[in-house]
Amino acid sequence: FVPHDANDPLYAEVIAVARDICDHCRANGQALHLETGQETADGLLKFIEDVQRDNLFINFDPANMILYGTGDPIEALKKVGHLVRSIHCKDAKWAAPDQRGKGWGTEVPLGEGDVGMETYLRTLKAVGYSGPLTIEREIAHDRERQKADIGQAVRLLESLRAKLLGT
Repeated sequence: FVPHDANDPLYAEVIAVARDICDHCRANGQALHLETGQETADGLLKFIEDVQRDNLFINFDPANMILYGTGDPIEALKKVGHLVRSIHCKDAKWAAPDQRGKGWGTEVPLGEGDVGMETYLRTLKAVGYSGPLTIEREIAHDRERQKADIGQAVRLLESLRAKLLGT
């Protein structure tokens, strides 16, 4: 993760490494996407500004914002939306109120958590995102449940697409 204190010596080191990676990516006609989660939206924006590379963007994962307790994913998406080039469709429930920012939330099947998938899709559209909706569901110990949850996620996204786009 990016050190939260810009005065931390490690912050400058992470900036330097990010610049090197972005420069390497540029030579290959590529961009680098940082995934949301461990930093607040404001912290991520500051870091991207400090890196000073125009091929550094965001992979937005709304569940990670909840899992790490770093901010409301919809509000964060509104702030960073102009830099979002890829996204995850993943859901989570907040940690208990006294643990937010300290304790870990819980990943749950898409549509069963606190992201609010319809609002998430509406906000993606509002910020101009038109790329793929990548489903992420991490259950290493139960592949059958993982497959079932991904199938449910596909059905939910198709249903929401029909509702939102009338198709």
